[in-house]
Amino acid sequence: MSPACRDLPCSLETVPLRPAPGEVVALLGAPEARAAALHALAASAGGDGTVPTAELGLLCARPRVFPWLDLAGNLAFALPNASPFEREGLIANVLVRVGLATQARQRPGALSPEGLLRLAIARLLLARPRLLLIDEPFAALCEAARAELDAFLPELCGRGRPAVVFATGSIDAALRLADRILVLPQQPGPVAFSLANLLARPREQGSVGFLALRRELRRALEREGRHVAPAVEAAA
Repeated sequence: MSPACRDLPCSLETVPLRPAPGEVVALLGAPEARAAALHALAASAGGDGTVPTAELGLLCARPRVFPWLDLAGNLAFALPNASPFEREGLIANVLVRVGLATQARQRPGALSPEGLLRLAIARLLLARPRLLLIDEPFAALCEAARAELDAFLPELCGRGRPAVVFATGSIDAALRLADRILVLPQQPGPVAFSLANLLARPREQGSVGFLALRRELRRALEREGRHVAPAVEAAA
């Protein structure tokens, strides 16, 4: 989350952005508005989420790691209350699940960007934070890698029933994952649009219901874009 985007419009502070346990809320809108909303949520939970705890975790494109520790050492921080025997077994298991089993003794600097994201996913699977913030973590990856890592998102959102806020520029991703979708304003003001996603899972992108909700969200985003256009032109 960019430091320049940390001031959430005051009128949004009263909006219940934080979901209930087990609920996934997706945020659509300008990147600055999404970043500001995530920062405000992280601050309300008492941290920034970059190192996951039982309260808060963040999955973003550039996860923060401890570069002087190997992968197993980085993961140990997600299990502060486990015994050494429990910790060893849990870490070995999660490294297998995320495809890093042979790299447990490597340091994060040896990993590719995709590998670092796999490490971040492993930490969150172990920590099971009550509030999980997801900030377009896979956008810079190739299509094949993005598809592989996207497959972990339903498990992250369901394991331990966290409250999840998913900031994205993709309508389809929001519809696949979220129970509630908010279109954020580009200027100070109330949430531009809110949609309850009642489609049954798994959600097929070609289904009639999915296509209808996609059209509705596109219209909401277009309306919000038109709303700010005169101010942008006047400023120019």
